[in-house]
Amino acid sequence: MTDHAILDLVSRFKAVLDSREKHLNCFCKYGVQVEGWMKGEFLSLLDDEKAAGSLANFDREVSFGVGKRKVDFKVEVPTGSGALTAWIELKHWLIGYQKGYKYNAQFYFGDPSSVGIKPDVEKLNEIVEGNKFLLILTTANGGMDDWTDGVNRFNRKFSPLHIKSLTIPADFPGFYYLGCLEV
Repeated sequence: MTDHAILDLVSRFKAVLDSREKHLNCFCKYGVQVEGWMKGEFLSLLDDEKAAGSLANFDREVSFGVGKRKVDFKVEVPTGSGALTAWIELKHWLIGYQKGYKYNAQFYFGDPSSVGIKPDVEKLNEIVEGNKFLLILTTANGGMDDWTDGVNRFNRKFSPLHIKSLTIPADFPGFYYLGCLEV
């Protein structure tokens, strides 16, 4: 899948999230990460996209490889000669205070556990077909420096793993950011 196709999908998801300001502010206010809610919103968007013909197909919780490894979504975008495949993992990060501790993107990018994205990037790297992406919803928007420093921290700390940010916080409102990372 080209960057253009995934960025079109991200743009349409942004429109959904823009209309959920009250929800996103509430999540931040109470210091919670609601990844299941995010998955539900994304699933609804994919269903609409498939009905409109923008997607050839999609599936959720897709198994791959040996064992019980799963990826949140497999999306197929129609092309003139078939379909392009994208594997997408979703994360929701709180940017702000939770139980007296302040979290920022740099913290999450540097965390080697499932709180961060290292296990997700490793999992996506095991898949040989298609393109791989992480969509990270942050509530609130931590800004350019925090995001850029976090991506750079991940790439230094966990090399040879590598991620590339396709979106920037400056293009999003203060109450959230939807980071699209190419793996």
